[in-house]
Amino acid sequence: MNRRGIRTLAIVAAVILAGASWARAQAPAVNIDFRFVAAGKTLNAGTYSVDVSPSGHVVLTAEGGDAVEFPDTRKLNDRNVDRPELIFDVVGSARFLSQVKLPGKGHFVVGRQEGAEGQETVKGPKTGK
Repeated sequence: MNRRGIRTLAIVAAVILAGASWARAQAPAVNIDFRFVAAGKTLNAGTYSVDVSPSGHVVLTAEGGDAVEFPDTRKLNDRNVDRPELIFDVVGSARFLSQVKLPGKGHFVVGRQEGAEGQETVKGPKTGK
């Protein structure tokens, strides 16, 4: 490959990385103060961005960490909210992410737990959307 081809490839890669960083920066963030289960994985307390992928699946990404995609996402409605909300089913001392509400995107079910004793909601900051 000649120098021009390598330069072009480098520019394209930089644009793609910049676009991905910008998209991640636009996703609402929520601070979760407890361990929880999402898509069958136990996740630690921390700050998570939450968004909807182009395929319509909810994606939860730990700050500085890996993304968890919910393949069985079901959209309930398009009702607009002013801040992101994560709703957890509570079973004993365990919490399971069950619903996600996102400004400008709608209300989604990402999983339900049989025998849930209640629910706990975690809200993020208000957004301008």
